[in-house]
Amino acid sequence: MEIIVSVDENNGIGKNGELLAHLSPDLKRLKAMTVGNIIVVGRKTYLSFPRRPLPDRENLVLTSHPEQFAEEGDAVKCFSSLNELIAYTQKSEKPVFVLGGAEIYRQLLPYCDKAHITRILSAFDADAFFPDLDNDPEWKKISEGEVITSERYPFRYDEYVRVK
Repeated sequence: MEIIVSVDENNGIGKNGELLAHLSPDLKRLKAMTVGNIIVVGRKTYLSFPRRPLPDRENLVLTSHPEQFAEEGDAVKCFSSLNELIAYTQKSEKPVFVLGGAEIYRQLLPYCDKAHITRILSAFDADAFFPDLDNDPEWKKISEGEVITSERYPFRYDEYVRVK
């Protein structure tokens, strides 16, 4: 599994269930990376999508309230157990991308081997955070992208891999 996340200078990822910043190139990159593949999200993240399910992707939701998704039919697969979700994703030949939120990142980080981090070079008033991989001995930054200044907030793309 791989993580895709956008963080600010303090590893903040959201406030009141919303992204800290909407960066058009980053959202296009997310789409390009995930179309045709599998995405894993929590209930709140799934419900925050303006269009549900995200098209052209297999949408998996880890939730303790699967009954909330009955009307979604086959468009989304719900898992109330982390073990069931992991077993399902391990059987797939498609790449699996974890898209959040904070609790889902925390639960699935031990199962991920790569992290694609959009680093927003600003600080926001966040209430949800991503773990600091720079200070985690199990992770190593393998690339630091050029700073992109075409948006309201400058940002770059960093990649990390699990080393242990």
